[in-house]
Amino acid sequence: MDFHVIDIIVVISANLINLLIVGIFLSRPAGQIKLERTLGLINISLGIPLIVAVITNIVFKRVWWAIVLPVFMILFLIVELILDYIIKYNFRSTRLLWPYLLLFYFSQWMLIGYSFQVNNWLGFFTLGTYFLSLGSAWYSYSKVGHGNR
Repeated sequence: MDFHVIDIIVVISANLINLLIVGIFLSRPAGQIKLERTLGLINISLGIPLIVAVITNIVFKRVWWAIVLPVFMILFLIVELILDYIIKYNFRSTRLLWPYLLLFYFSQWMLIGYSFQVNNWLGFFTLGTYFLSLGSAWYSYSKVGHGNR
């Protein structure tokens, strides 16, 4: 099996997640709630290719990082789905915010690490989209705080 295809799927997913997060953070201060929710659901759907990649990597007994690193983003996307879309809990003004943010940023770092394992240029590209997401998070927070969904 050509594992390069699986690795590229994970790297593309990582970058799409980062870019969708940019869209989410830019739509929030603009008051585009429908757009923010739609981008959020698209973002959560990117957990599907990550799950497929992890299962494939397990079945073919790939190296540890190909299995473990995407799992954190999958967990984050599940938490996001539950909190923001299923129970619709405004956790951003509670103590749950810090563990949520820790999981969010840690999961992004793990996908950056995956990207670097695949190829240095892809790693730097993923790092770049991560910094774009950080910049948009800062912008959004400076305008509306954590926002209310």
